[in-house]
Amino acid sequence: MNIIRVELLPDFMWGDDVVLLAMDGAGVATFADALNDAVRLGSSRLEHGGVMHEFVMQAGAADIEMGEDRVVWRLDRTKAVEIADDLTAIREADGPGHNYVDISSPTKTLVLSRDEYVSVNPS
Repeated sequence: MNIIRVELLPDFMWGDDVVLLAMDGAGVATFADALNDAVRLGSSRLEHGGVMHEFVMQAGAADIEMGEDRVVWRLDRTKAVEIADDLTAIREADGPGHNYVDISSPTKTLVLSRDEYVSVNPS
């Protein structure tokens, strides 16, 4: 397949709100490629499943703006590299897995998940 789904989940983790980025293995590779392009070029875009992901490198930023058909990832290069490294780790893992990333908005936590929460709504 190729699953990439982003959603804001209230009360997900110990009662805290999170942004969940749920992917399958192919989705992790696709998303990581687009993010790495943005790190190299300053910005990039990925259209997936009717949603346009726009990656914008912006000093000091760690923000995700979510709309119905558009997600804007405003990230400091250091934060983008951290996310890319975490994606590499879960991509190379033997099975399902996830990593947590500190962000500024719309919540304090981004959950990067491979092969978890890909077919059902976890809330």
